[in-house]
Amino acid sequence: MTEIKNPIQFWLNGALQTHAGAADETLLSYLRQSGRVGTKEGCAEGDCGACTVLVGHLQDGALHYLPVNGRTGGRDH
Repeated sequence: MTEIKNPIQFWLNGALQTHAGAADETLLSYLRQSGRVGTKEGCAEGDCGACTVLVGHLQDGALHYLPVNGRTGGRDH
């Protein structure tokens, strides 16, 4: 398991998070291991949508959301 050399920071439900875990850790496993068990693993490939979470970002002063799961990885489909 490879450690992340540069920790990432992000906001999760209004709280700043810093993460320096394994580079191959999924967003789903991070959320579940940190006690947020509302996101479920279904097919383990992203086809069914059970593991989808919304990721927001600021663009032109407005907040935009993208669905992220095992299949899309945050890319527009």
